[in-house]
Amino acid sequence: MKKVIFTVFLFIISCSSAEVTIENGIDLFFEDISFYENSKIALVMNHTSKDKSGINLFDLSKKSLNVKAIFSPEHGLFGTYEAGGKVKNSSIDGIPVYSLYGKNKKPTPAQLEGIDIILFDLQDIGSRYYTYISTLTYVMESAAENGIKIIILDRFNPLGNKVEGPQLYNEFSSFVGMHPVPIRHGLTIGEFAILIKENNWINDASKINLEIINVKGWHGDYVEITIPPSPNIPDLETALIYNGLCLLEGTNLSEGRGTESPFKVFGAPWLNSQKIVDIVSAQNLKGVRLDTISFTPISIPGKSAYPRYKDSKCNGISIHITNKNIVFPLKLAVSVLKAIYDTHPEQFMVSSNGFLDKLYGSDILVKNIFNGSSIDELLVTWNKESLKFKEMIKPFRLYEK
Repeated sequence: MKKVIFTVFLFIISCSSAEVTIENGIDLFFEDISFYENSKIALVMNHTSKDKSGINLFDLSKKSLNVKAIFSPEHGLFGTYEAGGKVKNSSIDGIPVYSLYGKNKKPTPAQLEGIDIILFDLQDIGSRYYTYISTLTYVMESAAENGIKIIILDRFNPLGNKVEGPQLYNEFSSFVGMHPVPIRHGLTIGEFAILIKENNWINDASKINLEIINVKGWHGDYVEITIPPSPNIPDLETALIYNGLCLLEGTNLSEGRGTESPFKVFGAPWLNSQKIVDIVSAQNLKGVRLDTISFTPISIPGKSAYPRYKDSKCNGISIHITNKNIVFPLKLAVSVLKAIYDTHPEQFMVSSNGFLDKLYGSDILVKNIFNGSSIDELLVTWNKESLKFKEMIKPFRLYEK
């Protein structure tokens, strides 16, 4: 079969750019599917599940495979639901589409009845709190429990293979972080699937029949995002900033939802934004610049219907990445949170439901902020835990240079 070459621009660690060829798992899987033509197939997919020609997984599959069910993650099959929005079951061309972000987050035995193979294809963005990994976990567990083979059509991690940040403690496990990995885990969906299986992080892990269709032509570098994997992550720069600034969702700050620059701007009506810029900029954080702005969050259907401080003017700060190869988004986010608490101890609050602890992976950050401890104490822990994790995942790496 003749191959069609798909060219993307890949940003490499040396700060230069080079033209390379990348083929995701979906591109390679459909080169020869004769072995699966008699199998009953379930798809786990969304709007990012497209091949190099822009054809989605369902359209590719229905031509020659027996598709019996489709499962979709948070944001829905077409990526049109905002964060946290519950997605209902539906159908397409007579095929049931089951939501894994509604009443159930795990495929049921009834939904998988008669299925032989699950094809899983979602574009992750490399941050622990991005929920596609949690969906992967539940799908893998259902596959193992029901004796169904799962094939991961792997995709590059746009943030590359760099590992940074603290490890999640098991008692803080939730759907925004199920496993003891750093915030920036540096893995693809396929590599993460292997990690889940080999560490027995699901029921019946030893029974799972797992196959990974590797990415071709990618070796762990940054890659620009061409299809927004969720409504508020439109590009690589936002995904990189989100790796740290998502923590603001566990506070009473606006993280920029309800604007055209989510996570690239943040603020609150009560914020002394100039003072925060001065404090954080004095720390000489690498690869980033902060500027003061003002913004007013508004309702944006499909992105943020009810953003924090809706229709209220916020004193804000905009984030500009000047060098993505040296910026440390998590350190930036924590520096911001500590500066805001020190400046506004009466106004600044964290969510009473412990959401910041769930995002961070423990209660260590909240304690550090409120007891006035140095960020250096956190950095020591981050370095220790990320180094340990990097050693642990070496056997599961598929794309080392």
